[in-house]
Amino acid sequence: MRSNPVVRNAIKEFKDNELIVASKFYRENLADQIGEAAYYKTLQRMCEAGELMKIAKGTYHLPKKSKYGIVPPSENEIVDAFTKNETGTVVGYSLYNALNLTTQISKVINVVSSSLDGITKSVRNIVIHQMSLEFSTEVTNMVQALEVLQNFNSIQDINYSAFLRYTEKVATSFDAEAFREVVTAKKYKKSTIAFLQEILNYYQVSNNLNEYLCSLSEYKYPKMEELYEAARIS
Repeated sequence: MRSNPVVRNAIKEFKDNELIVASKFYRENLADQIGEAAYYKTLQRMCEAGELMKIAKGTYHLPKKSKYGIVPPSENEIVDAFTKNETGTVVGYSLYNALNLTTQISKVINVVSSSLDGITKSVRNIVIHQMSLEFSTEVTNMVQALEVLQNFNSIQDINYSAFLRYTEKVATSFDAEAFREVVTAKKYKKSTIAFLQEILNYYQVSNNLNEYLCSLSEYKYPKMEELYEAARIS
């Protein structure tokens, strides 16, 4: 039995090695044209015919061919599929490296993305975590800042001087509305929010973070004076 031409023609619109999240593509483009079972059966037949390749559960790509054979999607192509067009950002050690906070690397690349059905997805060594946000520049900056602050104590070989430079950027680019959007989409620890407040207050940036904290609680987080001392002696 041949592949359904509606599905086949739609899939062929993708570029070679461009990732196709099957459930998302079906819901947004083909749900009103073909039944779900027939859709997935067509994907299976295309894989069997070598027209399509499965890279992870529910995730496919058109094969990119060279004179040496099929070239699989690169890490950058996979990450781009879940971060392009304001749909996500890298976090974890890939982020820490990009910010020059550490030279340590991880075999796993972590991404948060709105282009995902389900809570998490693993594609090779890349783990994507669902986060329902429109990743504007302001929102992306805030997600990155909160991820760094929340995981500050576990960042290996952290460069304190680079971190202090980063805190100044966080303070000068602080956007209250972006903060509200991010903490609505994901719960961050109160100590992380208190850490951000410490930074904003140090640089005399007006903020309303008290609204997210309990005045009767004492939160544990690094103080700016302590960080400057650590930078001095490191």
